[in-house]
Amino acid sequence: MTGMNGSPDDNAGIPARRGTDRPFWALVAFLAYACMAVATIMLTSNGRSTAAVWPADAVILALLLSRPRSDWPMLLLAGALANLVGNGLTRGWAPGIIGLGAINMAQTALAAALLAGWGRRQSTRDAHDVMGDGHTIGRFLLCAGLIAPALGAGVGAVIANLAFAQPVWPSLVRWFTSNALGFVIFTPFFIAVFDGSYARAIETLTPHRLARAAALFAAHGAMLLLVFGQSRIPLLFLPFPTLLLLAFVLGRLATQAGGMLVALAGVLALAHHTGPLAPLHLVPGFAVQCYQVYLAVLLCTTLPVATIVASRTEARALLAEREGLLRLVMAHSPDAIIGLDHAGVCRWAAGPLRESLGLTPDALIGQPIAQIGGGAGAALARLYHDCMRDDRHTPVVELRPTLHPGITLEASLRIAPHDPGQMVGSVITLRDITVRKARETAISRRMEIDDLTGLLNRAGFRTRLARAIERSHEAAARPLTLALIDVDHFKAINDTHGHGVGDAALVEIARRLVAGTREGDSVGRLGGDEFGVLFDCDLAAARAIADRVVRLVAADPILTAGNVMVLASISCGLAACSAGMAREALFDSADLALYEAKRSGRNAVRSAA
Repeated sequence: MTGMNGSPDDNAGIPARRGTDRPFWALVAFLAYACMAVATIMLTSNGRSTAAVWPADAVILALLLSRPRSDWPMLLLAGALANLVGNGLTRGWAPGIIGLGAINMAQTALAAALLAGWGRRQSTRDAHDVMGDGHTIGRFLLCAGLIAPALGAGVGAVIANLAFAQPVWPSLVRWFTSNALGFVIFTPFFIAVFDGSYARAIETLTPHRLARAAALFAAHGAMLLLVFGQSRIPLLFLPFPTLLLLAFVLGRLATQAGGMLVALAGVLALAHHTGPLAPLHLVPGFAVQCYQVYLAVLLCTTLPVATIVASRTEARALLAEREGLLRLVMAHSPDAIIGLDHAGVCRWAAGPLRESLGLTPDALIGQPIAQIGGGAGAALARLYHDCMRDDRHTPVVELRPTLHPGITLEASLRIAPHDPGQMVGSVITLRDITVRKARETAISRRMEIDDLTGLLNRAGFRTRLARAIERSHEAAARPLTLALIDVDHFKAINDTHGHGVGDAALVEIARRLVAGTREGDSVGRLGGDEFGVLFDCDLAAARAIADRVVRLVAADPILTAGNVMVLASISCGLAACSAGMAREALFDSADLALYEAKRSGRNAVRSAA
């Protein structure tokens, strides 16, 4: 906190822990109300007339707004008893003072009910935060400064007339103004006192700021002494700038305390017949009425302005705090973030950009998206333009930055919320998915690998073949040859020596196939004793390699089972991929060539015509 602004968290209210604390707060209400009632009547009333300002009801209203509704009956009862004691000690023990206390508590309960009910319906703030912003202060002035005291004044004026022989109309006006001013001036202050906002605000002030706050309040007090401590020069306008200074520098809580000091200074001046209103005492009651008008004007001009200024200060402080937290989060985020304006120019960047693109955030700021370095500009520009064409979905692209070719980044873009036809900007998020891609590749590779031989399985081999055919068609001069291979009389090996030996034989044959082919050739097990080889060469070169592989398999026993050496041979059919040839047609051609190799005596290679 940078001052005494107060916030929704600062005004969290008095916690309703258990019902056992109700007597404590009832006692607080009784003592505070009684003391303030006695002091107010003695200083601003002749014992029969209405007080100039009535702050006692503000104590009860502050507690009602801060406490749960279950505590209201006890607090109102404490207020009524305190009102009875205060009026009895100062006005005498007349029957009419009972009615005065009932009216005071009734108008206080009405103000609390209106504020609490309205707060639940229309405001996101708590009901006790009566000076939170322009909306809440307007609601507070209407409920506590107009409706509740107006209704109480009508009944109170009648009782004052019957019990104390006071004229109805002057009593009504004075009752209304004194209670309205008491509510408006003192309720926010007492709420902040009861819920600890002032204590927390003072605790958070540094020594320097505490000294500054003390100096400002000293200046405000000196100004009040200058205004109300002499009667020769009317300087009633001087508290206005000091109150606004408190609002701008220290915030809402300081403004509430400053307004209360103005009211107290004026009350003391009235009691001692001094101050700028002293000459008006020649007309009975006129000085009090003028003072009430002055306070009303002061409140209606300074408090709303101070509250709005303070709420904006709080909003800026909260925004700065959240911006700081956001920057901290982005700085430690595993994702790099690039912010673009409506024209696609980088305005800010954060996160591990050096690790992602090999660039610092400063190197990106001011760069159009297509010119962002690190080998990412072209991919990000495509991403940006795709999203501009259709912003209903979030496009994603994968890229490998030039400065870090060993990593894979996933870039996604979102457009900031904007009015139709008006773009504000967009945000690109870069996420390192290198580990994920490696995991996906490993999983995909495991899905394409034959468990027994370690070669490509049927699905993996057919996938490689489809890609090779596509490349061959794109580059017509690029040759491609398919070889299909069967183990000769493999069923006899299984029947004679068992499936364990048969599996071992397949493993050895697979090893010899890999050893006899080139590094770029793709070898796969298509199922059972069927194998396939994909040669990236023409038919003649593939025939020479296939002949070598056939001889390699038949040259030595493929397995020794006990004292028995197992011999095996393979048959191979070759087919070259011609222009426009489909995969199945290529398989059929190679299969026909394989059939011809078997029909001609096996352990041979045949090529499709």
